[in-house]
Amino acid sequence: MSPQQQPTLAPDHVYAINALVQETKRPLEEVAQLYITELNRLGSGARLQDYLVVLTSKRVRESLRRGKPAAFVEPSAFNPLPEQDLP
Repeated sequence: MSPQQQPTLAPDHVYAINALVQETKRPLEEVAQLYITELNRLGSGARLQDYLVVLTSKRVRESLRRGKPAAFVEPSAFNPLPEQDLP
């Protein structure tokens, strides 16, 4: 997939992923893959999109704490996330 075709995450999702990386001390790619997989699963049937960041973050955090391996997502299926400083 070319860079022009890669989906871009909304800023609130990027922030949530970076926060999970800092909180869990797990690699960005692992957290991003798990987050995107869970976001796609939850978002596909969601009637309200307002709470997707909260619900997705909660499920990813629980999965990482349990040591559940992230479902495989083709690395080129998402943009690499820029590292951002969190407050």
